[in-house]
Amino acid sequence: MKKMMFLLACYLVIAGCGEKEKAEPIERVTVMIEKRDNLAYVKDEDLPFTGLFEGYYRTGYKKAEIHFKNGKQEGTAKLWHDNGQLSNEANFRNGKLDGLSTEWLRNGNKSKERFFNDGKLIATME
Repeated sequence: MKKMMFLLACYLVIAGCGEKEKAEPIERVTVMIEKRDNLAYVKDEDLPFTGLFEGYYRTGYKKAEIHFKNGKQEGTAKLWHDNGQLSNEANFRNGKLDGLSTEWLRNGNKSKERFFNDGKLIATME
């Protein structure tokens, strides 16, 4: 799940860098981040990223909201479906899943809950 969240964040960066057409809305991100040595960095900077990464679909709906501290995911991370419905919500501590992680279907129905402790899966409820 941790790798999925980081890969999604990287995908958002790449998707937001595409060629822009004036007539159509574009996907966008609030900060361009890249992964180096398993840490997130702002593109072309030397210090690990601390702050909020946000990505948006072409429709304007939010795609991702991920908090980082010293290059590692920290706090609540949220992902949304392209229809605006929440897709995933997970808690991170020091870059590892910790606590409740919830997934929802496109129609808004909850599909799965998982509990983690220091990156290790403890329980799953479907």
